[in-house]
Amino acid sequence: MGLLFAMTLPALVLLLTVLGVLEMISAKRRGGRGSAMSSTGFDVLQEALYPSKKHEVEQRDHEALVTEEDDDGAPPRSRIDLDKGTATLRLP
Repeated sequence: MGLLFAMTLPALVLLLTVLGVLEMISAKRRGGRGSAMSSTGFDVLQEALYPSKKHEVEQRDHEALVTEEDDDGAPPRSRIDLDKGTATLRLP
């Protein structure tokens, strides 16, 4: 009977909840944030149950890999030199 319960979805949720509580306790003892293993487990479980969660996880992974660049490719018109205390403004 115990093996049958261990293979069910409520048992997995219970295990992840207990793991999350243990992570919180160990993080408080160390004085910082610990690794979020239970959070990752819940994400995988939600991804299996909800198709929209898969897109959210893929988007998060994509955003972690892509760097943001503010440059638009045009050369700067204005320059500010803080060491010399001068600013050059060129109007279009």
